[in-house]
Amino acid sequence: MWIQVRDSDDLVIRLGDTKRSPREGTSDYRVSKADYPDTGSYDTVHYDGSTFTVVHDDTAHKAALEPALIAAYRKWQDALTLSLECTAMCQAEYDALKAEYDAIGD
Repeated sequence: MWIQVRDSDDLVIRLGDTKRSPREGTSDYRVSKADYPDTGSYDTVHYDGSTFTVVHDDTAHKAALEPALIAAYRKWQDALTLSLECTAMCQAEYDALKAEYDAIGD
């Protein structure tokens, strides 16, 4: 597998089975797929020529959760204001999202 790494910060910007056309300010490396780290959402991979480092972007992860958290809060508050039967369920949904949001970065 080939990776292309930005020289300024060692960020892996491209990866694939074939070598990519060279870009100014980058270096290409042939690496084993088995050596490439597993990553999740909001992770970036850095490679210094010998070692991979995975960095999780907590700020982006929290920012992605905020719209759902706000929507769940509004839904819960609307249910509470209107005395709907789903108030407890809406609160539980909000509490679960809030717990996930608060756990980011811990």
